[in-house]
Amino acid sequence: MQTMENRKNYPSDSQREFDETYITSTEIGKSLGVKRSTILNARVRGLLPDPIEINGVRTFIWKRQELVPYLDSWRISLASRRGELK
Repeated sequence: MQTMENRKNYPSDSQREFDETYITSTEIGKSLGVKRSTILNARVRGLLPDPIEINGVRTFIWKRQELVPYLDSWRISLASRRGELK
């Protein structure tokens, strides 16, 4: 049985569903090791699809599955520039 204290450590079902469906610019930055400004510049240059803009908030989110090919390509490009590819 979960106590109230244990519940604080687990995201709600709706939060878990959100996290599985969407990805934020913050998560992208952490995953790729780039700054938020780099992500926003990539978006402006057309290297990322248009995000879902949340009204009144400077937060951008994308549907995770739609963004995977872009992130995979970007990850390879970054690894090449960083000399991580062999």
